[in-house]
Amino acid sequence: MPEEPRDERHRVPGTKLAVPEAPSRLVSRPRLLAMLDTARDTQVTLVSAPAGAGKTLLLAEWVRERGRGDTAWVSLDSDDNDDRRFWSALLDALSATVRDSPLSRLAVPANPSADPAFLADVVNSLDDLPEPVVLVLDDVQELTNPQPLQGLEALLQHQPAGLRLVLSTRHDPRLPLARLRLAEELTEIRAEDLRFSAAEVRALLATADIELDHEQLHRLVDQTEGWAAGLRLATLSLAESADPDRFLAEFAANDRAVGEYLIDEVLSRLPEDMAEFLRTISVADKVSAELAAHLSGRPEAGAVLDAIAERTSLVFRVDAVPRAYHVHSLLRSHLLADLARQDPQRAATLHGAAADWFSARDQPSRALMHAIRAGNDRRTTELLHRYAVGLILNGSHELVREVLDSLDARPVVEDPRLALVSGLLHLEQGDPAEAERDIAHAEASWPADPGAELAAFRGLVRSRLAQVSGDVDDLVASTEELATAPDSLDAAAALQRGSALLATGDRAGARRLLRAALHAARDGGHDYVGIQALTQLSGLAAAEGDYRQMVTLAAAVNEENARRGWQRTLEAATASLMLAYGALLRADPAECVRQARRAGQVVDTADPPVMRGMNLSVETLRGAGEFELGDRTGGARRLNAARLVSGGGRFAAEQIALCALLEHRAALLLGWGPAAADALRWAQTGIPDSAEVHLMRARAQLALGRREAAAKIVQPVLDGSVVPAIVWSPIDAWLLSAEISLAVGDRPRARRALKHALSMADGLDVPYPVVFAAPEITELLTSELGKLGRAAERFAERVFALRRALDVPPMVPLTAREQAVL
Repeated sequence: MPEEPRDERHRVPGTKLAVPEAPSRLVSRPRLLAMLDTARDTQVTLVSAPAGAGKTLLLAEWVRERGRGDTAWVSLDSDDNDDRRFWSALLDALSATVRDSPLSRLAVPANPSADPAFLADVVNSLDDLPEPVVLVLDDVQELTNPQPLQGLEALLQHQPAGLRLVLSTRHDPRLPLARLRLAEELTEIRAEDLRFSAAEVRALLATADIELDHEQLHRLVDQTEGWAAGLRLATLSLAESADPDRFLAEFAANDRAVGEYLIDEVLSRLPEDMAEFLRTISVADKVSAELAAHLSGRPEAGAVLDAIAERTSLVFRVDAVPRAYHVHSLLRSHLLADLARQDPQRAATLHGAAADWFSARDQPSRALMHAIRAGNDRRTTELLHRYAVGLILNGSHELVREVLDSLDARPVVEDPRLALVSGLLHLEQGDPAEAERDIAHAEASWPADPGAELAAFRGLVRSRLAQVSGDVDDLVASTEELATAPDSLDAAAALQRGSALLATGDRAGARRLLRAALHAARDGGHDYVGIQALTQLSGLAAAEGDYRQMVTLAAAVNEENARRGWQRTLEAATASLMLAYGALLRADPAECVRQARRAGQVVDTADPPVMRGMNLSVETLRGAGEFELGDRTGGARRLNAARLVSGGGRFAAEQIALCALLEHRAALLLGWGPAAADALRWAQTGIPDSAEVHLMRARAQLALGRREAAAKIVQPVLDGSVVPAIVWSPIDAWLLSAEISLAVGDRPRARRALKHALSMADGLDVPYPVVFAAPEITELLTSELGKLGRAAERFAERVFALRRALDVPPMVPLTAREQAVL
């Protein structure tokens, strides 16, 4: 065979130099195109990401859509490891882009990358170009021969002014990237940049007329981690699926197209021992070098992980210390499913080994998840005994419930610790009836010598049940077992004891214990207990009349619950109640009803409800809000029912006062005398001699036309000789005094009473009683505008604005004078 001429170029197929065609369902990604536009200011742009990340499509769109007539393209393959073929392709691509350049006439020597004269000619020709040319080299990972890489390095070293290199690769090439990065001559677009956002995924699905709801869309994004190839394969399969939920449940592990792609493009390119190593470590979602060595039995596991990460970006380092790696979700799901199909016993053994490894390093969540998958109830039970209580206090409720449900029912029922764990979970999830059954199971199998920790844990569960049922006496009694709680329960014990003191009215003691609970929870990492402490501190602020602080704390709890996924917990319901109360006091009945409904989603629906205290608060606030929104009869009936279903037991004074006041007022306005009398009797039993009882009695006397009796009864509230259970009740009392004074024709006294009410309402930030005051009070307020003083005038303007903003007319219509003011 004749020898090929020494200095001629190899013939290069035109397809290697052609910009790839865009697919029919291309989703444009402007944010990445903008990154590439900006990258023209640097010498080298590196697009490094795993197979199927969308590198080639992105670069092809950039060249075509931006009209890049100054761009040369070379699609590299394994043939380009021949140095002359490599340089022939580069020169042909550049020659086709730059007309009448010496580049088109350069001959390629036998060893071009090691030929200084040839390289100098290339660099000089590029330096002489009037405008820089962009050279895109796609699939640089195909270059494994040192020679072409050496030639590329020479180009980078000399930095010809007329060249901008764009390198697309599955892993970083062996080039001096660090030097370029330090010189700020390198722009990097990596896998995390190429991941599809939720909006881009929705656009991709739309090209195939596929619509997913919000939850389904984000499940798909999570499963694929935004990987373009996985998304395109999913799109093809979804187009043929009638049940998106079922498809998403099976997609990661069982989609044939994904499996074939991963085998062809990833696993087949790895040596068999590396592929088997990946299959072994696939039982863990994040694997350190040490865990990989433990699972695989290979001491050099760290080096193997590094080698795999270098070969495929579907395995990448996520933590530096300790060194840890993540296997892409789709690849891991495929490997794990393959392992489970081929050798389920080995899969279980590996999960068990991982459970033991994580347990030895005190990582309970991961230990328990692996224990479930190992299918060993003994190991799972031992781990629950060790970790369950701490996990509940941390807020990992769903995890603990999943682990409990993985066990047979008998071990849970017959194990007092696990029964109490189940009971506490049921309480936090708003199912006190099941919690009571769990506690009964624990009592039935209670040991003769339970030990201090188990006894204290029982006290914790009992006190939490008493708290949600609303019975103050039960709450106080059940916290006695918490007086000597061990360190592991100190935050939760302080919380429950503080809650008991708050319910009995010992605010100073409650503040001390609740703050101690908050600090202990933060120090111990018990995040859920910390949220509970903040919620109770919000309740303390309400009891003390600091309603701004009440709302601020409740809003912070609400935001944290949303961030942590705790929206369906008892604590979330309690925070919503605080926000509902704050909305009512701000005269925003619509928001009050909305927040009360949110809280009601967690409160049990038993008849009668077990969560009597929670039910009383939910229905009271919802009924009050509905009443002020115009549903007078429905709201008043709900208020009445809230009191009736609460049953016996002793509730906190604030709860009784609020429910009784609101129901009594609504019943009187509707003319429901017997219901008003019942509400008053209930309050006299629960909070005798309180300011609220005096206020209700005086209001009833005024409704009967007995003005002097009403004035006499309300006077102790005005002079402070009786103590209110609710800090804002005196506002109502002063408004009632003004109403009485008007009724007897003493307008000056009425004005003084009104100014007292406005001053208190402004100071407490409680416009509610004034906004929904009697029509005589509204008329008095409008007539006094301009005579009240600056602070009172500002507050009056706020009252009128709130009345105007109501979606429905107040109980009494706006007066002509008020309409004129507005």
